[in-house]
Amino acid sequence: MKIITKYLSLGLSVLLLSLTGCGSDNEEQKENLIPVKIYNVQPESLKEYLNITGTISAANDQILYSKISERIDQILVKPGDFVKTNQIIARQYNALLSQSVDVAKANLKNTEAQFELAQQNYNRIQRLFEQRAVSQQQFDQAATQFKVANSALDAASAQLEQAIEQLDNSLIKAPFSGIAAAVFVELNQMVSAGQQIAQIVDPSSMKSKLKVISRDIKYVKKGLPVEIVIPSIPDKKYKGKIISVDQAVDPLSKSLEIEVLITNTDNNLKSGLYGEFMIPVNEIDNTVVVPETALLSQTEVKINKGTGMQETLKKYFLFIVQDDKAKIKEVTVGLISNSRAQITSGINFNDKVIIVGNNIVRDDQKVQIID
Repeated sequence: MKIITKYLSLGLSVLLLSLTGCGSDNEEQKENLIPVKIYNVQPESLKEYLNITGTISAANDQILYSKISERIDQILVKPGDFVKTNQIIARQYNALLSQSVDVAKANLKNTEAQFELAQQNYNRIQRLFEQRAVSQQQFDQAATQFKVANSALDAASAQLEQAIEQLDNSLIKAPFSGIAAAVFVELNQMVSAGQQIAQIVDPSSMKSKLKVISRDIKYVKKGLPVEIVIPSIPDKKYKGKIISVDQAVDPLSKSLEIEVLITNTDNNLKSGLYGEFMIPVNEIDNTVVVPETALLSQTEVKINKGTGMQETLKKYFLFIVQDDKAKIKEVTVGLISNSRAQITSGINFNDKVIIVGNNIVRDDQKVQIID
């Protein structure tokens, strides 16, 4: 699990000066106040994240294909245009198809008239047959004519539906609202059935498929919220959620694929952008938290008397303001996440931690707090 960690190093010599100082410097401090910015420590919560990197793509990204072989008669959008659901993107030549619809409509109208006559005749013959005024043969003949007329009506209706469908197939329509990302044909170009016509992208939501290594699988499940940072879009965080988790681990990479749906609130997200996906895995409540930039560090190298091996010890410090003076405090750092650090010992709630100017002040030096 990767947690963002970055420290502002403080050289050993600088740290020693901050701890000791001299009398003449103290006199100078009375006159020269160092401007600093502070962070008031209050009880906060701090989240720990599983960080995964990946690229994003449009959640709805569809290529539109020709359904018939015919030339392009009209192109009604250009790349970048917004389109609505069922809006016509392009029209293929369809004069003959339109004529077929007209012929089918006329045929249906004529067939309906014949059906009505056959139905009326059947109803009349049926009444007479019940009164024993016509023979069985006459009744059977009327019934057969009515059945044939009904079948002809069904066939004419189906013929019209097919003609309308063929005409509709000459119209390339947007399946959803979005942006015309590309148009692949030109006016009067002859295209075959199955040929690419245009590409429609819905920018309102994006997605990303991510690989989770085996040791982190326990942290992911469907429905979990995700925070997304795009390096090329600074100072902006996007929200998403896990919408699917594979049920099997890839035997080669030993990883599990998950899919994240991202809300593109400002439509600035584009397919192909690289992002960092942060999945919350732990949260610490009511703890001391400071900006990571407040931390100063010193690394000590010691020789282990028992083993004779070198050992390194990293200590952390920060400055607080007490009685208008900078006071250095050695602190114990816990979780560091999202440029914020948990302090488990060394300072308390309501302390005023220096976050700007902390790399130039010295212990016991007078400071001036600025906004």
